[in-house]
Amino acid sequence: MSETSGDFDPLVLRAMARWPDVPAVYGWLRLDRRGHWLLVDRGQAGFDEARHGAGSPITSPPILEFIGRNYACDARGCWFWQNGPQRVFVTLESAPWVLRVLGSGEQARLITHTGILFGDLLGAAQGPEGEILLQSALGCGLVHDLDASALALDDTADDQPPTLLIDGRRWVLAACTDPAGRFGFVRTPSA
Repeated sequence: MSETSGDFDPLVLRAMARWPDVPAVYGWLRLDRRGHWLLVDRGQAGFDEARHGAGSPITSPPILEFIGRNYACDARGCWFWQNGPQRVFVTLESAPWVLRVLGSGEQARLITHTGILFGDLLGAAQGPEGEILLQSALGCGLVHDLDASALALDDTADDQPPTLLIDGRRWVLAACTDPAGRFGFVRTPSA
């Protein structure tokens, strides 16, 4: 997946043009496996990675919408939020997208944690913890654990991987021990 800076807010594009050399930041923003954005406030007094490293939830609706509209991936497979002229790289707990399921069974539709349609599936797998990972043109998405039961899954054959039926197609959920490697994203970006 490549960058799509043309999709950023006009305000962000203007700020990028005005201040083109603002350094990127790493390790300050996390996306958890339930689609929550978390701010890791490394500047707080007494910051301890073990105690504060998970971050605090970002709950402001306007900020959440702004992050969602300006969330993208670079050529390395590192996901980021373009915050005006500054690129804020995201540490991914699981996958770049967290998917909610609307409807059920074969008619289910997948919506990302940012509120956009995930699109036609290109791949599927079962992650190391039994999670359902799906791929579309947007990248890799993790099905929210509370929504997995709404999907048309067949896991009755003991000696075969489960299958998923969606949009009239059957997807084998073969075991995947390295989702980042298989689906081409970086969980912990670094400079």
